[in-house]
Amino acid sequence: MMKPRIFLEFFARRLLQVRRGSVAVLPVILACAASVAFAQGSYPNRPVKLIIGFSPGGGVDAIGRGVAKDLSALWGQPVVVENKLGAAGIISVEATMKAAPDGYTLLLTTDSQMVAVPFLQARPGLQDKPPYDALTDLTPIALVGGFSMVLVAHPSLKVETLAELIAAAKARPGAIDYSSAGVGTSPHLVMEVFQRVAGIKLNHIAYKGGAPALQDVLAGHVPITWGNIATAQSHIQAGNRLVALAVGSLERSALLPNVPTVAELGFPGFEAGNWVAVMGPAKLPEALVRSLHADLQKVTQTAAYRERLTALGSESRSSTREEFAKRIREESGRNKALLAKAGELKN
Repeated sequence: MMKPRIFLEFFARRLLQVRRGSVAVLPVILACAASVAFAQGSYPNRPVKLIIGFSPGGGVDAIGRGVAKDLSALWGQPVVVENKLGAAGIISVEATMKAAPDGYTLLLTTDSQMVAVPFLQARPGLQDKPPYDALTDLTPIALVGGFSMVLVAHPSLKVETLAELIAAAKARPGAIDYSSAGVGTSPHLVMEVFQRVAGIKLNHIAYKGGAPALQDVLAGHVPITWGNIATAQSHIQAGNRLVALAVGSLERSALLPNVPTVAELGFPGFEAGNWVAVMGPAKLPEALVRSLHADLQKVTQTAAYRERLTALGSESRSSTREEFAKRIREESGRNKALLAKAGELKN
């Protein structure tokens, strides 16, 4: 007897051969097939692909490979990582969107890919349609980690505290440069928020990646930046390369315990960091999403997983699916407004 999924896919293809104009039929049929397959309790019964839109060897990739390894052990099926690079992560997102909603293609993604890149790609006008919507073209499943950030300055700026930086910026509005990994990346958006809450104006210098942005601060070409704590830690502890002004986590970092948080320095609730999450194609069956979320919670709450992320300068993060979707919705609205005000989006 033909298996339900095979039968439905066969039926969909035959239907499309008869009705060439009805291309919207196939996704509906495949979604039905995914529901039938999962209802039989056989997921996963073959390898699962985890797409990552970042280069091998980086922090996000390392988190993804750890998740893949732990899910493989839990499921007894290989979880194969596929790095799909390019177009600020859009290629990896689009590959996931085109996949069947059956749980065999998942996406490891970050906040910048979900709540910033779509609006930046809609230039030159806010009225232009973004390439994708995180909540309608994809399915949020679970947060799996995140990176806290630290605000650092080159010693030549001659500021030792956050208060001194704010005073210097108020004395010379727009005269102090800051670097970021690029327009719409976490360091850029975080600094846009900080300027507003602190009442200061800085000048943005965008780089093509976090490494060159930090290197030019280390070289003294640009005085300040928000950097990943794990990356900046050794330069801070060297004593004469970077001055740590504040960390962006809500609590002090175990990696830099003597550096105060922005929140405790007079800006309650301020948080600077980014999140890493697993998402899937749109129209994943509800029961499958619940199962995936539960399994990801299992692997990310273990001591071994937490220790591995700490070594990467990251931390394990989790939330309910509803909280995760709410976070995407709120951050999307905030970032769209921030980018417009910063002049990165023009009417």
